[in-house]
Amino acid sequence: MTSSVPAGDPAFLERLRRAFRGASLLGLAQIGGLAVFLIVGEIIRAKKRPFFGFLSSSLTSENRIILRYAFFAAAVALILLLRFLHGRRLRVIGAIDDRSAALSRLFDLTVLTLCLAEIPALLGLILFLIAGYNRDFYILLFVSLFLLFMYLPRLKNWEDILEHRPPACPL
Repeated sequence: MTSSVPAGDPAFLERLRRAFRGASLLGLAQIGGLAVFLIVGEIIRAKKRPFFGFLSSSLTSENRIILRYAFFAAAVALILLLRFLHGRRLRVIGAIDDRSAALSRLFDLTVLTLCLAEIPALLGLILFLIAGYNRDFYILLFVSLFLLFMYLPRLKNWEDILEHRPPACPL
């Protein structure tokens, strides 16, 4: 089997490093964005103590429970979609013979995956702002943080995918 990332192609290796660096910086910036979500939530909670949400007075307890379950169901559906999408696209990318096209698609998949991984935290922040559920916000924020760390690009995995070898942990 021929290697898709030969050591003798410095131009491609430079493109690989540049794309990897960009994807990694995006992931780290999104982790920083989660910290901003947390800070915003804590500032609101501290300034409006006790904070029950901006719309809590117009929500019945039944509607609050439905809203809570709907947000958690959306987060679970997103996690399942992310897992399915990422695994399927990695297999497709691994089968592409053109290295540049495979690298471009791998970068695009990584950006999409990282953006989708941040959505549970956004749902948690919205739920917190609407109904004041800070514990649910922390749970969904942690889920996003976990997803970002799980899907943060790793150079060894990228090289394995581009060499038509499955990564050690195909998430």
